[in-house]
Amino acid sequence: MNAKPKTSQLSAWVDRGVALFCLGTLIPAALAATDQVAYLAPWWMLVVGGGIVLASIGMMVASFVGWQLRSFALSYVTVVTFGLITWPAAWPSDVVATSSPWLWMCLGVAAICLAVTTGTGWGFAYAIASGLLFAAVRMTPSGQNASLLGAFQDMIVLVMNASVVIVALGVVSNAFKQLDEAEAASRKEATDAAIEEALLDERHRLDGIVHDEVMTTLVAAAHNPNDSHVSQQAQRAVERLAEAEAPTEARLPVTGDQLTWLVTDVVGALVPQARFTSQVEELAVPQPVASTIGMVVREVALNVAKHSGAENVEVHLTSPEPGALAISVIDDGVGFVPAAVPKRRLGLQVSVVYRMWAIGGKAEILSSPGKGTVVNLSWAPGEQPVPEAEQPKRRRSGRVLADIPDLTRPLLAQLVWVLVGLQFLLGWTSLDQVTTIWPVFVAQALAALATWFTLSRSTENPMDFKLAVAVVVLLIVVTMIVQSVLPYGHWPGYATWHSNVVMVLLVTVLVRGQERVAWTGVGLFAVISAIWAVTHGMGVGDTLRAGFGPFSWMLVAQLLQSWLIDMGDRMNASRRSSAAANKAIAQSFSKLVLRDVWLTQLRAQVGPLLNRIADPEHDLTEEERAACLAQESRLRDAMRAGNLVTELTSDAIEVARGRGVDVRLVDSRGTRLPEDVRTALTRHLGQLLTDSSTKRVVARAAPEGYEDVVTVLTVRDDGSSELVGLDASGRVSTR
Repeated sequence: MNAKPKTSQLSAWVDRGVALFCLGTLIPAALAATDQVAYLAPWWMLVVGGGIVLASIGMMVASFVGWQLRSFALSYVTVVTFGLITWPAAWPSDVVATSSPWLWMCLGVAAICLAVTTGTGWGFAYAIASGLLFAAVRMTPSGQNASLLGAFQDMIVLVMNASVVIVALGVVSNAFKQLDEAEAASRKEATDAAIEEALLDERHRLDGIVHDEVMTTLVAAAHNPNDSHVSQQAQRAVERLAEAEAPTEARLPVTGDQLTWLVTDVVGALVPQARFTSQVEELAVPQPVASTIGMVVREVALNVAKHSGAENVEVHLTSPEPGALAISVIDDGVGFVPAAVPKRRLGLQVSVVYRMWAIGGKAEILSSPGKGTVVNLSWAPGEQPVPEAEQPKRRRSGRVLADIPDLTRPLLAQLVWVLVGLQFLLGWTSLDQVTTIWPVFVAQALAALATWFTLSRSTENPMDFKLAVAVVVLLIVVTMIVQSVLPYGHWPGYATWHSNVVMVLLVTVLVRGQERVAWTGVGLFAVISAIWAVTHGMGVGDTLRAGFGPFSWMLVAQLLQSWLIDMGDRMNASRRSSAAANKAIAQSFSKLVLRDVWLTQLRAQVGPLLNRIADPEHDLTEEERAACLAQESRLRDAMRAGNLVTELTSDAIEVARGRGVDVRLVDSRGTRLPEDVRTALTRHLGQLLTDSSTKRVVARAAPEGYEDVVTVLTVRDDGSSELVGLDASGRVSTR
């Protein structure tokens, strides 16, 4: 059975994260632009600056109201790209910029937007192309007339930073997807287990009624037809069946998974060769509707089994629109002319067409001689849908980062090391900007130690408090060492490599649960950096960037963390209620199967006979007494060897026993036979039981673990015997 995978809720989290990232970038970009706005053409600032702001706000609004992010994200990418291409034209050619174009902060975000909305390949390609173009702009007067080394550094930073984020999103997305699939499989297993357990309890209850009341009555009636006590016993059996049929509680709606189980069970019992596909997981069908659909599908399967002679049968369950159900039963049998079937034929007109009409559904029968038959059943909720309070609660899909440490932490830890290593490389290429070289290497050694502390024992959450404090202390020491060797009067470019290391590690501390320590570290870093900028003659923009820029990145991380925690709380609450909900729904569903499927079959088999036995004025004929014994044997077979019989094989067994064939069935298996085995067994038993030379048949379902899942011993009139084994794939081997 194929099932449509559930859609993960991660996309909403990613959309909000990207939108927030765009908004967060506006703060440091605006700070960096304070010294450049006066030199840029007003039309350019209106088009590019205004476009970036509007696209960022649009993405944030779209992410919260559930709109598609793609149009806003592509607008952001378009405006940023246009701004980068036209930057030299928007800058007076006779004025040399004193700092790097502020637009560089938006280029990496644009690559991320493109990766999220279009694909990672496009994101990587844009990061490389925009990095090359930005390097070219940097070597113009509008880009500060940077050297080839400086332009190369900018390109590497842009490409690497964007690539790391894209890879991180990919890693987390894959982890979410894997765990989402595992969650769906686990949920389905739990639901199936709950259904199986509840069905087993109900089946035992029904078997008790069948054995103690029905079978005992049939045997007694066959041997003592005129005993008044037998009539009373038959009446009691009828009453017990009626009690079992009566609903005793409010009926919960049937889920798509349960409806799939029901259809598979009733069709598989009659047509073992049938193959099923199902895409109805989000369905909630009222129990009376599900009950009727179960009986209609059973009637369709019975017609296929008795009349079609089909080798291949397919059953498809779909939901063409929310809340609606469509079932198609397709066979490659002999076919017929539907218009030629008399309206009085109960199998089609009453059992199929009328029953579907009674629940507001439709039945369509398409067939022609020699071309098989297609039966399409459809149902949609009417004007009174299932009350929301009664609908079975579906668990929200998706995961939180706290739930996927084993899948993502090794790779994400490697990404942190890559970022730190990249900043070290930038520091080495900027040694010409510092007054003394050796403190830089000391600071990098301490930063490496802080990284190791931050990522050590990553399976423990929250992070140890003392370890988090030690990381913050090391980062502050690194900051003070690096700032002590920076030049006076101008921004030293990538000689401030330490600031990115500090931000990456403090965000990691935040994610690992030490929020107060992380925010304390950000505050100390901002104060120390602002003091350094003021005392070293930095401009207003550089001072703001050094002192308050870090808060924007930490704010983005904090909000994302809060969303994830909220998602986790919702998931945990759903998990806590899921087990109880599964049990309640399974119990309700099992009673539906008992009352409306199993009891329907039982009433059809023995109901008329029991009513005649219960009538004290009716004298059983010899034919009816023989029917009592035949029905008792049939029920005993179903109870003791349910894996080996279907309704059709039961008919063949009854006929064979009637002509003196000794048929014995032994079911030693604890689980349901594979469908391929059931198909092969039904075909093989049908051939044996209709063979006039067959004298004795012993069929046995072996316990799990045997190579032969089923063995069938046949003894013929001439004394010869044959032992046939069926393996798990239904292949037959003869000894």
